[in-house]
Amino acid sequence: MKRIPAISALMTPFPWHLEASGTVAQARTLMMRQGIHHLPVTDSEHQVIGLVTLAALPDTPDALVEWMEPVPCVDAHMRADQVLEMMAESHQSVVVIVHHDRLAGIFTWTDVCERFADHLREPFLPPEGNDAA
Repeated sequence: MKRIPAISALMTPFPWHLEASGTVAQARTLMMRQGIHHLPVTDSEHQVIGLVTLAALPDTPDALVEWMEPVPCVDAHMRADQVLEMMAESHQSVVVIVHHDRLAGIFTWTDVCERFADHLREPFLPPEGNDAA
């Protein structure tokens, strides 16, 4: 029997993040270098305290804490369909995945689109295995 996967099976694991003592300039540099648009902000214990988005960063090098947005955090064991439903209902483009209250991953609309495209292609892929006699 097939089961709905946990969000941990679909998330981007071990995402780039910045500690709360970081600056806007550090966040922008990291995001541009890695080609990412969302950056979780963590405290010294790797607990998520917010999120910065590239589009919302100001042009000043001020302390990052002033520019953080709240971000929904979900447990890594939560079913993926429940996370998707929550994102749709609340119009969230990103959720942060936590395991034992620590940053474990990130799940964005980009991840949703990539996973759905994979799902649509799956029936049309060649069968796995070796068919040689």
